[in-house]
Amino acid sequence: MESKASIKRQHILKSATDFILQNDFNSLTLDAVAKQAGISKGGLLYHFPSKETLMIGLAQYIFGKFNMQFNEYAKQEDSIEKGKWCRALIEVSKWDLEHNAELNIGIIAASMLNPDLSESISQNYQYVQDKVEQDHINPVTATIIRLAIDGLYYSELFNIAPLDDNSREKVIQQLIVMTK
Repeated sequence: MESKASIKRQHILKSATDFILQNDFNSLTLDAVAKQAGISKGGLLYHFPSKETLMIGLAQYIFGKFNMQFNEYAKQEDSIEKGKWCRALIEVSKWDLEHNAELNIGIIAASMLNPDLSESISQNYQYVQDKVEQDHINPVTATIIRLAIDGLYYSELFNIAPLDDNSREKVIQQLIVMTK
């Protein structure tokens, strides 16, 4: 059972994510997050004493949630071992991209902060890379799938010729074919 403090931290991080999705990173302030969360600024400062600690928590929260969903999708793939981790990455990424691409918020949060956080995030993502490389398919094919997923995220993040929903779905379906 989670503690009250842990539940409150999760609520604050979810509220910060929602605020960024509704506004943008430049509008993010501790006051704005406190208001979004429906708590006092002092209550927010108890859990996150600075904007930097909030951003660190935000990046860790989003990447942690992504990795948890990644593992859950893989568990659902018990029937076909070959390519299950690649399909899990594809499916969790598809879901995330269709639901506001929160992973992009984590990427921005991590890139705005100190190198130690970026290293921690890199290690978390290395876990994903290791899983797809050991997925009983050609490791190069698995890496191409991962890099294609990265490309989908970055094209949306930086608004560089992002795909329409139909085109993105066709790309995702082709990636799934590559896992078999």
